[in-house]
Amino acid sequence: MGSWPSRLPGRLLLWWAGALVASLAAGASAASGSVVATTPPHASGTTVIEAARAPLRMTFITASAGATSGPEVMLAGAAGSDPHLLGGASTAVLAPNGQVVAAVRQGTGSPPHGSSLVLYRVSKTPAGVRTLRSSTSQLTILAWSPDSDWIAVLDGDSLVVVPLKGKARPIATGTVNGASFAPTTPDRLVFAKATSLLVTASVNLYTVSLRGGKPVQLTHDGLSQYPLWGPDGIVFSREASHTSTTYQLWSIKSNGRDSRQLTNEAVSAPFYGLEPVAISANGSHLLANLVGNGATETWTVSLGAKPTIVSELGSPDAPMTGNAISRNGETILVTEGSGSLSNDDFSGQTVAWVPWVGGPATTLAPHAAFASWDW
Repeated sequence: MGSWPSRLPGRLLLWWAGALVASLAAGASAASGSVVATTPPHASGTTVIEAARAPLRMTFITASAGATSGPEVMLAGAAGSDPHLLGGASTAVLAPNGQVVAAVRQGTGSPPHGSSLVLYRVSKTPAGVRTLRSSTSQLTILAWSPDSDWIAVLDGDSLVVVPLKGKARPIATGTVNGASFAPTTPDRLVFAKATSLLVTASVNLYTVSLRGGKPVQLTHDGLSQYPLWGPDGIVFSREASHTSTTYQLWSIKSNGRDSRQLTNEAVSAPFYGLEPVAISANGSHLLANLVGNGATETWTVSLGAKPTIVSELGSPDAPMTGNAISRNGETILVTEGSGSLSNDDFSGQTVAWVPWVGGPATTLAPHAAFASWDW
């Protein structure tokens, strides 16, 4: 389970979309990297396979210095086995049902003009592909609905939900700072909207039903952003004040009640604060990223503990970005290393998994990043 992309710092969402295009402009000649494991590790150190679910897959984006074909999305087993090409894409996210992949293809030109949201149906060989939405702006995938029927995307400055069948529904226009679907049907969405791009702008959470109706404001503090809807409520980042750029993790019920602070970590430059990325099926294991200006650290938050236990996963000296978490919460999917925005180097990043309890990372795909899975 996971979200795409991992939550973004402050008002940097629009900047990130352009920077990602630049960072992924290289090719993908190293897509078939070695696989060194077959099943995700259990917290105890043994290897297990979760109760039978089919399929168990992952996707990742590949690119390498010197290649000219552009970034591409690869489909593989949950442990990175048998990787094969789906097609060109700057970003891609596997649906919860493991049957389809949503991807963004960039337009032509330098810099690229416009983008398209495409759907790869991976149950076919070769994978079938169709365009769901085309835009003159940059499209950014924010989330899949749990029933794999809807995709929340940012189209320029508009939040839109795109169905696999039927017409897209516009949700909000303005500065949108994250969106997440409820984990159960009926399909509902929580999103954050700020009054402007200014760091000091008021930003709040809203919920909306995809069955119809207007968004309902959930928070009124002007400090709440980057929501993640879990089984026990909504986790989000809350700024310390209207003049501060730092934030901690909070939670709130979907009815707006029981708001409480989850973390109280010291935050200093270059970091802004913790942002939720993904949560286990039972709601006890939360994956978060400590994000900042050119820096990211992966953190785990044990929500079942009283008080919550917050731990850094990995080392401050080894950049690591959390991408997704397994449904049982015991395995974290990460991107190790840091990419370059110079258009010619994506080889310094690696997709790997790390046990929730910590320990060495297991490489799944070299020269790759931004992974998702249905495990």
